[in-house]
Amino acid sequence: MLSKKHICNFIAKKWIVGRKDEEGKDVSFTSYGNQCDLVTSTISKIASDEGYNIPINTLIKILRKEEMTLSQFFIECEKEYL
Repeated sequence: MLSKKHICNFIAKKWIVGRKDEEGKDVSFTSYGNQCDLVTSTISKIASDEGYNIPINTLIKILRKEEMTLSQFFIECEKEYL
């Protein structure tokens, strides 16, 4: 079973930590949050090692920005952690 920590760590690894823009510059938590219509503190919580209890609407905002369905996300996440 996936935990909140697994879900957040997967999101952080796949889309947040080490993300670069078109010019090769680091994308800040603030910038990524703005792209997803989320506040910086939410992105920081997701990127923390402990993760947090991510609401489904937050996950959907990220997936909408990343053009991934909820089912695709859980399939990939399960492959990573189960």
